Amino acid sequence: MIENFRNFTSSINKDDPLSVWIVGETFCDKSFKIYRENSDLTALEYIVSGKGTLDIEGQHLTPSKGDVFFLKEGTEHSYEVDDVDPWHKIWIVFYGSFADALIENYLPKDTYLFNNCAVKSYFEEIYKLSTSDFPYDVMVNKINIQLLKIFMYIRDMTKFDSVDLAEVIKKFLDDSIEEELNLDKLCSEVNYSKNYVINVFKEKYGITPYKYFIEKKIEVSKSYLTHTDVSIGDIAKMLHYADQQYFSTVFKNSQGISPLKFRRLTRK
Repeated sequence: MIENFRNFTSSINKDDPLSVWIVGETFCDKSFKIYRENSDLTALEYIVSGKGTLDIEGQHLTPSKGDVFFLKEGTEHSYEVDDVDPWHKIWIVFYGSFADALIENYLPKDTYLFNNCAVKSYFEEIYKLSTSDFPYDVMVNKINIQLLKIFMYIRDMTKFDSVDLAEVIKKFLDDSIEEELNLDKLCSEVNYSKNYVINVFKEKYGITPYKYFIEKKIEVSKSYLTHTDVSIGDIAKMLHYADQQYFSTVFKNSQGISPLKFRRLTRK
């Protein structure tokens, strides 16, 4: 087993709303097995790859690639890896009043496994921050943001009885409108191949993720053109187009008129 972690016990202030205790990354071997009768920790663990089992509070769960599992303080639990395909996981142990509030308000009661979560980048950022040279307080504040993103994502995923993959992809695209589309990153987040992602999205929404993304950018640009005085060049920059000329070409191909003419018409 290979395990890299940072322990911040000596830096913790028990009065802080959020304290980060340990952050780590583990490449498990087939002997990996943990049992806690009355756990003294609260943790979130993201499965980068591999398979395993988690028994917690009478539930038998099978966390695998792309899943997040939640370990709650005071619970009895045990977990172990698959002999053939053991886990590679990133995890964080934390506590405090802010942590309690996140758990109370964002996680469904008595639920400890969340399948197919597109939160890999948030866990990777937490691990990166834990190995940085930031002072502890600064690091915790930055990790706070990533944890909130994870909890918000889980809340959104569990708000309905089920959320399908197409909706997850759509949310990723909507959240990335002011960035350049990176399908490889999207596929990494949802842990599916590019062809599968494209087909699943097209089956539900009738268009490819790329076309949806372009159309969404155009809608946002139309709002800027109509309701603000932001220059066309700055709009192009904000929406991550290569330059103003390329933005104008894409806009005209979509709307039949240039951004400048569209602005003039909508301002009359």
